[in-house]
Amino acid sequence: MDSELRLAPLQFTSTTDRVYTELRRLIISGSLAPGQALNEKTVADQLGVSRSPVREAFQRLVTERLLLAERNKSMTVKEFTDADIREIYDARIAIESHAARTIIDAGDEQVDRTIEQLEEALHSLRDQLDDGDRLAVAQADLGFHQALVKSGGNSRLMTAYDLLSAETVTCMAWLENVRPSGTELMQDHRDFIDALRAHDPEQITAIIAQHLSRANSNLAASTPAERAIANPAVEPHS
Repeated sequence: MDSELRLAPLQFTSTTDRVYTELRRLIISGSLAPGQALNEKTVADQLGVSRSPVREAFQRLVTERLLLAERNKSMTVKEFTDADIREIYDARIAIESHAARTIIDAGDEQVDRTIEQLEEALHSLRDQLDDGDRLAVAQADLGFHQALVKSGGNSRLMTAYDLLSAETVTCMAWLENVRPSGTELMQDHRDFIDALRAHDPEQITAIIAQHLSRANSNLAASTPAERAIANPAVEPHS
């Protein structure tokens, strides 16, 4: 036997993970509308699984604030109020601005490393914009911002940002439905990188606030119907 043989470990995905991923996709895309009730048995039957993984997936989505547990033990898709949206974007402004300033304060080497990571994320975003998949655009957009926060190096802020990620990508996906992005999204993110390269904390703080405040305003001005993609609701996927 070849002693140099190297095999990658097989990746197994639990039924709970698959149910969670599918429900999360449907909520984020708007296929499951805000306020829609979800019945454990109905979801299990349509997805062709037992009720146990559905129950566990529901709990994960409650933790991410995408589902609400009602008193009668039923679940409903979270409805985002204007206040909810404002809080999400205010939290992002605070976390991303702190991360950007920390990166700049750390000096040239950290700035250069961060720019390299952001350029990779920007390339991915460009690919998704070219493909035209709005949900994929939202996920790539989030990936850019996550790379910025991660480069800031504050583990607690990274955890806080991760807790916001489900709500954040939901807002981004809805915004893509309301106002599909084009070259302006690339320029906005290019401005992030240019401000980092200039080692200008005031400029990048202003850019972050402007970018996220504009997104907040555009989303708050939309209606739930405008935010949703016209897809079928829960369907079993192979």
